[in-house]
Amino acid sequence: MSHKISILDCTLRDGGYYNHWDYSPELVAFYLSAMGNARVDAIEIGFRLLDKKGFKGPYAYSTDEFLSKLSLPKAVLIGVMVNAKDLLVYESGPEAAVGKLFQPQNLSPIGLVRVAAHFQEVEQCGPLVRRLREKGYQVGFNLMQSGGRSREEIEKVARIISGWNAVDILYFADSLGNMNPSSMGEIVLALRSFWKGPIGFHAHDNMGLALQNCLVAAESGVEWLDGTILGMGRGAGNVRTEHLLIELQRKGLGDFYPDAVFPLALEHFEELRQKYGWGMNLLYYLSASYGIHPTYVQELLGGQSYEPHHLISALEFLKKEGGRSYSQSQMKRAVLKPQGASEGTWIATGWAKGRDFLLIAPGPGTTRYREAILQFIERTNPVVICLNANSSFPWEKVTAYAACHQARLLLDSEALCSLRKPLIAPLGAIPDPVQSKFSNVEILNYGLQVEEGVFRTSSTGCTIPSSLVAAYVMALAVSSGARRTLLAGFDGFGASDPRQAEMMHVLNCYPQIGREVPLLAVTPTSYPVTQSSVYAPDL
Repeated sequence: MSHKISILDCTLRDGGYYNHWDYSPELVAFYLSAMGNARVDAIEIGFRLLDKKGFKGPYAYSTDEFLSKLSLPKAVLIGVMVNAKDLLVYESGPEAAVGKLFQPQNLSPIGLVRVAAHFQEVEQCGPLVRRLREKGYQVGFNLMQSGGRSREEIEKVARIISGWNAVDILYFADSLGNMNPSSMGEIVLALRSFWKGPIGFHAHDNMGLALQNCLVAAESGVEWLDGTILGMGRGAGNVRTEHLLIELQRKGLGDFYPDAVFPLALEHFEELRQKYGWGMNLLYYLSASYGIHPTYVQELLGGQSYEPHHLISALEFLKKEGGRSYSQSQMKRAVLKPQGASEGTWIATGWAKGRDFLLIAPGPGTTRYREAILQFIERTNPVVICLNANSSFPWEKVTAYAACHQARLLLDSEALCSLRKPLIAPLGAIPDPVQSKFSNVEILNYGLQVEEGVFRTSSTGCTIPSSLVAAYVMALAVSSGARRTLLAGFDGFGASDPRQAEMMHVLNCYPQIGREVPLLAVTPTSYPVTQSSVYAPDL
């Protein structure tokens, strides 16, 4: 490997998926100075979007007017990215979209425009690429989701792009983060069958292979490599620019000065990483191995407080149902996915006849009012059902534990098997790998089927609108003839938390159940149910 490698840093553009492209002026000034001193070849300073929905900072639009006020390093090529899809659906056509977004290059601080396109969009992109070239810009073309493509697919798009005679750099992108070093040479060879110009590579680090993939790509003939400071970028992020600079300088493949970016990485961007939490983890690794778009994981981890069993089951759903492209509707289906129906064999009729059902949830209220709850149990002798494996509540006061979510049963299998009380669960939901652990557990096999918007019961099972264990046990209370269902530790969550929305949906569907057993919260709750107090002497 003797050819020089050019580095394009796209931190402000790719990192903007975490902070809505809204960086402080102080950070940007430090960043631009460091990039110039590090002698990178190009900076992709942001997107140039047409979409104006929701708040986005200035680097989502990167207008010439805004950029002209920045202290851009003079020796560095400045670029922006456009999404081909946005331009292709523009009402007046893609060429008009280019005209709306870009003035002639000699009037702009921008020298490079990269067009990001999916394979199926390539054939339509010729007019917009040629229009950019006519306006005087260097043009990069970014083939998204290049991993797993056949040689024929890659050769086809390379032939089309070469035929435009208007692209300066042809990039292939590891959008799903599932490429490995062995695929680098194969993709470069396939592109080279028709494309003779410079090739670039954009790496994602979902599986921890971004740096290795970049170095192997360079050995295979790639001339341009993307990077971001501390890897800041969508999902697990990208190859780290500071690592690339160190390795390429060590190999003599560019006149770089890596030391210039160290303070930027260790101070300014480390603060952002602590705040937003990008980087490789198990979920990103799974998403890459399953061929799932990393935005699903980013959304699942983005402050929404999903529990581990929700995260795992959502990825399993996307693996089966398709998650290569991100959509909000598919995201909702993944989170609220129904699991397979499980027939029940235990007859619950009369099990709690005339007695109160006391449901113990793991909310803060259970801990705070624990002594009062225990005194209430001594005083009234209710049927006490603990939701999932709540080891903090005294097991000797519990009648039975209940669980119904398959992934949660897997995660809690060790704890559930050690609690010395019956387990109410749909037997078919216990994962095969852990069924042997439950051989000494008394399982009351109450059946379960999940159906959107439905709440009904039978003597051996229920149909509920969500695989939420609270809904499962609320149905059991009706089947078993309970007098009331008392809720302890059902504190609730914030209004924007999906767990709050899921429980609200359950409560809205509950009246369908027919012989409705009254719901009564005995510790504080944000849910719209009748509120009483565990301290009330005549409760």
